[in-house]
Amino acid sequence: MSKRKIFFRADAGPSIGYGHFIRTLALADMLKDDFECILFTQSPSTYQQREAEKVCPVVILPSDEKKFDEFLEYITGEEIVVLDNYFFSSEYQKQIKDKGCKLVHIDDVHDRHFYADLIINHGNATPDLYDAEPFTRFCLGPSYALLRKPFLSPTSNVPRSVGKWVICFGGSDPHNFTEKAVKALSLRSDVSQITAIVGDLYHYKNVLSEYRNVTVLSSLSADEMAAQYKSSEYVLCSASSVCYEALACGCHVFAGYYVDNQVGFYEGLSNNKLITPLGDLMEADFNKCLSYPIDPINKMNIHDASRNLIYAFKALDLRVVNYIDMTLDESRRVWEVRNLPEIRKCMTQPDPFPFESHLSFVKSLVNNKTKLYYAIFLNDELVGSYDFIDIKDGVSAEHGLYINPIFHKKGYGKIIESLMDNYIKVRGVRRLLAEVLKTNPASYQYHLKVGYNVYNEDDKYYYLERYI
Repeated sequence: MSKRKIFFRADAGPSIGYGHFIRTLALADMLKDDFECILFTQSPSTYQQREAEKVCPVVILPSDEKKFDEFLEYITGEEIVVLDNYFFSSEYQKQIKDKGCKLVHIDDVHDRHFYADLIINHGNATPDLYDAEPFTRFCLGPSYALLRKPFLSPTSNVPRSVGKWVICFGGSDPHNFTEKAVKALSLRSDVSQITAIVGDLYHYKNVLSEYRNVTVLSSLSADEMAAQYKSSEYVLCSASSVCYEALACGCHVFAGYYVDNQVGFYEGLSNNKLITPLGDLMEADFNKCLSYPIDPINKMNIHDASRNLIYAFKALDLRVVNYIDMTLDESRRVWEVRNLPEIRKCMTQPDPFPFESHLSFVKSLVNNKTKLYYAIFLNDELVGSYDFIDIKDGVSAEHGLYINPIFHKKGYGKIIESLMDNYIKVRGVRRLLAEVLKTNPASYQYHLKVGYNVYNEDDKYYYLERYI
């Protein structure tokens, strides 16, 4: 069976920077084993082409306005399309959706209407910030960090150099923050080494080499970048994916912002005490603000991001329907599967029941704020059912799940588990509970595999919890 195609669309350049291109490439690298990935980009540099071809095939588009229509010509309607840039208008999104594609948008400014099936923002955002379609789903926060594999791997045992600083302000650094920081740090006796990482669009390399203890590196691969971070004590950068890369490598990070689209991300990092905040870099005095890292600095676990994003993309073809919104045919299908002997035997109420009782139960959910029941369909076939009960807003909820036997051993349990987290996070719930019959070892093993831990047990049940 052929893999589903994903078309990734992102550009880089002096005015655009490299951020969109790098994080899109990171996403493609996560998904390439499960999907057929192809990157579309305008007039890539040698560095871009080299890095992209390590991950997936590249299709080169023109760097003028023709690139928009030319990309549309490649689309047949069978693909998943991923867009990453601020110039993809609502109308352009709609043109892609009208072709029949599933659409994913990587966005951190939420300044337009979105027709996307999925929005990814690994910064500080909530769904209510977005003007989107009712069907739009969200992958928000550091658990969906768009980082390349060397940064998603646990930190190695590379020894850190005391007093080593890495400075990285992106591929072009148009305001030359790099030199300003190098100049300030080179005057300090506690700084033993300065590594300035720049891109092929940076114009001041020769000037940097005139300062003390400075090494200038350009156009590094992800492995080379990770090696630099893992051997350094401090990283100075703007509020971008570089922050996550450095944090994932265990560094103390000093960061600020200089464009509007970095402010929300910066505030999230600062409020959670993940970075030493520098504020607006256009006004920062590097001679004063780089002396003392904040203490304590929280740890950030982003190492499940790849798995979470894979599940999110696999879930794009799944249709989630609240029980109270089901058609009569959909409701009958749920009742039929729930009454199958292999499903009933694992339930606390194992006896069969009539369709009328099922409809009465669905009706009872209409004004019930403590229960949510969802049916998950692939096309018109029921994959499974997922519920939250005893919902305590802002605290916890107990969950239940069953999978249609025809979908057993196809990985849908894990996909649905990850998908449904978003449906309860909007209620402020962060702790999920489960009661598993001790006579159901398959369910017990499943819960352990998806991250639940046993916190209690009795003669009949295991009581488990998972934090989301």
